[in-house]
Amino acid sequence: MQNMTPTEREAVALIERRLGVAVRVIERFPSGLANYVYDVQLVDGQRLVARLAGDAAGDSTRAAVYWNRLLRPRGVPLPRLLAYELRPAQGTPYLLLERLPGQELGEVYPALTRAQKRALAERIVTIQRAVGQLPDGPGYGFARSYRDPDLLPGWLDVLRAQLARAREWIAGAGVVSVEYVARVEARLPAWAAYCATIAPRPFLDDTTTKNVLIEAGQLSGIVDVDCLCFGDPLFTVGLTRMALLSRAWDTDYIDEWTRLLRLDVRQRHALDLYTAIFCVTFLGELGQAFNRDASAPVDSARVARLLGVLETLLERI
Repeated sequence: MQNMTPTEREAVALIERRLGVAVRVIERFPSGLANYVYDVQLVDGQRLVARLAGDAAGDSTRAAVYWNRLLRPRGVPLPRLLAYELRPAQGTPYLLLERLPGQELGEVYPALTRAQKRALAERIVTIQRAVGQLPDGPGYGFARSYRDPDLLPGWLDVLRAQLARAREWIAGAGVVSVEYVARVEARLPAWAAYCATIAPRPFLDDTTTKNVLIEAGQLSGIVDVDCLCFGDPLFTVGLTRMALLSRAWDTDYIDEWTRLLRLDVRQRHALDLYTAIFCVTFLGELGQAFNRDASAPVDSARVARLLGVLETLLERI
């Protein structure tokens, strides 16, 4: 099968073919780095999400089905699968999913009260603990299934791989110097002993300001679970913290989250390390188009903010 770029017309055709109901309105979501995701309303009033794979191999689609089937019975609030094809005779792999109500956390965060942030942190911690009751992985890193051949032998290898990706992105876009990655990499040897203590525990890696849906100030569900990560669940806390810092928002939500986790001093420093790793990852995203038609203009104020955050973190780790 040749690689194809999914289109809105293709999405409409497959929805009407599989569900037998005409599409009234379809609009592509602006987010998403790999898949083409559409918000859909049918003529009978039903709302759903159509997700067409950005790659013909459909690995992310296959993984989304795998983890949805495994996690929903454990109480993880993922959308119901309405229909899917992993190897269609024509077109690209796709999912048709229940449309959960609400907006992503990043769209509503400034309007949430401290009490709502506390309640959200409690729900996310409960959900992550449920995920953590699954068996440990056979290796470390981001897994499309328990049989994923790309898992790594140690947690430190995952951190190195994350920095290698940031380096590649930064080098390709040329917005900032790759020396910022080198400065974070230089801290890693001191963390070898800590990383050796990390078990390959499963956790949701992208429940951040994205993929966490909020309705009336409360969690309504989690979307876009294409993989689990095996390793240190604090990694997600670091990514979420960096997402908030990158927008100059308060970190009250992180304070509530870490309070519930009862972190010790070493874990708090590990959280700083993870936040720094994601800071250079965010720097690497600057100037990238990913699956969009063109890259967004680089915001010099955002660059300065990210570099300022990085300098503060480097002083702590």
